[in-house]
Amino acid sequence: MTLKKIAMVTAALLVWLPLHAQNNSADLTDAQMNGKRMFQQRCSICHTPPRAGGKTFGPMLNMETVKGKEMAYQAIIKQGTPRMPGFQYGLEPQEIDNIITYLKTVTKTEAPKEETPAPVQLD
Repeated sequence: MTLKKIAMVTAALLVWLPLHAQNNSADLTDAQMNGKRMFQQRCSICHTPPRAGGKTFGPMLNMETVKGKEMAYQAIIKQGTPRMPGFQYGLEPQEIDNIITYLKTVTKTEAPKEETPAPVQLD
């Protein structure tokens, strides 16, 4: 396996693991599972908690950010924003609805704290 492939697999796992841990997939409906898969494929690279010292490109999304604003989020996903591409040609309307349905199951999480290494004592 080349170094590039190892880096790609590692990056994919770093994106997938936090999302997988947020929900027990057994508790999700088919629509929510489809939305989770679509979110992981299309949205997670920019909208997941940052790794130690990293930043997200877009806001972290969860039930608190989406609830009551479903129509606005449908439009944003479909048409995009100046900082985000639109997915009107890449996602079906039902897939967009499923992403929003899934996001309404995601609880708010804090970014992982970067561990500060213990000071090294030089004698």
